Amino acid sequence: MPGQGGSGVRAIRFCMYVYQTLPVDELRARWRAVQDLGFDVLWNVDSLRDPDVERSPMLDGPVTLAAMAEATSSIRIGTLVTSMYFRHPVLLVRSAVAVDHLSGGRVEIALGVGDPSVGPEAVGEDPGEPGARVDRFGEFVELTDLLLRQEVTTFHGAWYRCAGAETIPGPIQQPRPPITIAAHGPRMLRVAAARADAWSQWGGYGIESEEQLYRVTADRCRRFDDLCVELGRDPTRIRHSLVCFPPLTPWASVDAFREMVDRYADLGIDEFVLYWPRRWRDDPGEDAVFEEVAERLLPSFRIPRDMGAPA
Repeated sequence: MPGQGGSGVRAIRFCMYVYQTLPVDELRARWRAVQDLGFDVLWNVDSLRDPDVERSPMLDGPVTLAAMAEATSSIRIGTLVTSMYFRHPVLLVRSAVAVDHLSGGRVEIALGVGDPSVGPEAVGEDPGEPGARVDRFGEFVELTDLLLRQEVTTFHGAWYRCAGAETIPGPIQQPRPPITIAAHGPRMLRVAAARADAWSQWGGYGIESEEQLYRVTADRCRRFDDLCVELGRDPTRIRHSLVCFPPLTPWASVDAFREMVDRYADLGIDEFVLYWPRRWRDDPGEDAVFEEVAERLLPSFRIPRDMGAPA
């Protein structure tokens, strides 16, 4: 597996999640603002509709990712997550490699099953039973990885097949762009432990309090790290990413943001994926907190911590 290398220290990364639900001019302005504020990664989403708000606009993920590459110059960019329901690995990789070139080597790839409640039926997909979904996802990750590394790939799996699929040119980033895998359940965690450069989690629906989210996250981190060791990988060399989804309220106050980062960093979380303020509650006070955090706190958290993992 590709491990990104490291010198025994790793800085926390801060990412911004910007769904492509705004008019294009507003999206471009927001993308540039995220870069100017010093965030490390800018993510969009791969979905046929807003997963949280019914009947709202949603532009295509890969197309807007290309626009993100053109609108920015330094921030890393990617789609969190690319869903196996919508993208065959051959076409996924063709798009990702194109964006890697358009961005000068800034693309990140994030893979997930996707939310079965959002979209599969619209493209004639049967979400299938949970066990089958994980089997299919394992092939999805394996073939994506092969296509990113090889000029020509032939693959015959139970779910995916390709014959002589070319990846020419290959990605700028070698041996390939980093891959994040979203995983919560035991079998999905095993896939991530075996193949990911970064592992993403977001808590899950039905979690009603921050304490419950913390306990769930702590348990998953322990299970994931144990699986890494079992599979012969050093868990400290795989980035641990947390999407700050409700009930987390990172923009409640500057102190709340600091406490959240410190608390979850102690579990091994070294990447925080944040939503633009007022996404989940229309509190004007979040805007000021957001600005102060970006200007004052984020630089201080980027001092490398002794975590033995990739930058």
